[in-house]
Amino acid sequence: MVKVFVDGAKFELVPTALLGQGGEAEVYDLGDGRVLKWWKPTDHPDFAGQPDAQAAAAQRLIDAPARIRALPGGLPGAVVAPSGFALTAKKQIAGYVMPKIAGEALMSYGEVRWRRDHAIAGDDLVAMLLALHDGIAGLHRAGVVIGDCNDLNVLVDGRRVHLIDVDSYQVPGFACPMFSERFLDPRLCDGDTMIPRRPHDRDSDWYAFAVMVFRTLLNVGPWGGVHPKHANGTRALRRVSALAPGVVYPRAARPIAMLPDDLVELFRTIFERDQRGEFPRAALENLRIRNCSVCGEQHARTRCPTCATSAAAPPVVVHGRLRWQEIAAGDVALATREVGRTGEVYLEQGALFRTTRLGPERIGNVLAYQTRAWFGARLGVGFYRAGGFAVGFVFRPDRGILDDRVVLPKIRGQLVDAHATVGDDRAWLWLTCADGGRLVTTCVVIAADSTVLASETLVDASWVAGVHGACAVGPHLFVPTDDGIARIEVVGNAISPTRLFAETAALVSSGDRLALTAGGIDAIRRRDVIRMHLS
Repeated sequence: MVKVFVDGAKFELVPTALLGQGGEAEVYDLGDGRVLKWWKPTDHPDFAGQPDAQAAAAQRLIDAPARIRALPGGLPGAVVAPSGFALTAKKQIAGYVMPKIAGEALMSYGEVRWRRDHAIAGDDLVAMLLALHDGIAGLHRAGVVIGDCNDLNVLVDGRRVHLIDVDSYQVPGFACPMFSERFLDPRLCDGDTMIPRRPHDRDSDWYAFAVMVFRTLLNVGPWGGVHPKHANGTRALRRVSALAPGVVYPRAARPIAMLPDDLVELFRTIFERDQRGEFPRAALENLRIRNCSVCGEQHARTRCPTCATSAAAPPVVVHGRLRWQEIAAGDVALATREVGRTGEVYLEQGALFRTTRLGPERIGNVLAYQTRAWFGARLGVGFYRAGGFAVGFVFRPDRGILDDRVVLPKIRGQLVDAHATVGDDRAWLWLTCADGGRLVTTCVVIAADSTVLASETLVDASWVAGVHGACAVGPHLFVPTDDGIARIEVVGNAISPTRLFAETAALVSSGDRLALTAGGIDAIRRRDVIRMHLS
């Protein structure tokens, strides 16, 4: 338990007050309307056995306070500015205090499934992007460059935005050493790797803003999709954007045709021709996003491009043994459910409970406010993370106690997403972290007896884009992809695709959700639900 002093008052940084953590710091709720960003010291468990990380942590404790003191006054209202420092018992600065604010990370607004589950009005989308534009422009007028400008450092609350992580901002005398690969301006790079060789500048902030606008509007990044001749990791360096000829555009993303031609051309000049400078505010002010009265899809055109395409397309013809039919959404039963605060299985304070005929029954102890769990008909899985340690567990929804012997891999960086696909005898746990400027997803396959069957960080596996919609049966995981449903298995110690049902390619995309049914698979698509049978 860590103790710090803020304005002379002592605070204990307990795990239950932890709001979030990244590779360099943890954020705690002080309980008085303020939060503390506490920089991890050199002896933090996350840095064990890493002398370079320990040296960086020591230097950060020197540089970060000086960087914060160098911030100018008059920062834009969107910036969540420091209001004081936290000290150790030895009077050393350990972190900084700021107001507690609410909001959803802008990253969520670019996620296909999050947007399907959260209806956001077009006017609200434009308003929040304009607010972000004003915040960045205001920082530049104050002489500040964000540097590590990314959608995890922007929190959205309605039409308002909050800019966080000011301790990495670039101010005179202090360059920003941080970067996020998805938002890194390729102008700053040399060679064949997305590693900056030149310092951030205002233009790189506006480049990152353009990436956020593109992703928020289309639910795919400007380097999304697949090109047959260029690997995705190098396309930004070669300026082969999602708008370029030859790129297979993700079917789960919103169609490019939903945007007006002048905005599409602006994106093309930024991402393919290196146009920089302040993003034209008028391009957003003139954007009118509306919902089609026929299909319900959002667009910013005179006519709905989705309806126009659907009207011109021939009916789908299915060959071979695949049969499919449209069904009602209520006929689909998703096998995996996340544990919440109520329901058949639920979390309350520091315990996991099940609901029985005789009342609540405790399954086992967990860490309050830091636990995520999921369950199916016969198996449940979950984990909690705090203070550099992660504990995994399994349980049965109907009876028995919690088994916390699951040995999880080290979780490094900021955990930005967690999900599980639960079958009858095993669960597939997906952990996505922002680490070293990249988003990386680790899959842990856990048996019902708590044994880890496989654990692998999946860097270049294209099928990972569909895991939120996957379903499991026996040793098999079925994942929707733009190339059809992929079957994934544990082969040896590796997590590998073993079959692709190419005949389903015309019917599913990586943004769909799958559910097993008798003799087939249901797919919850953007606008309908279908049942597929292979005879």
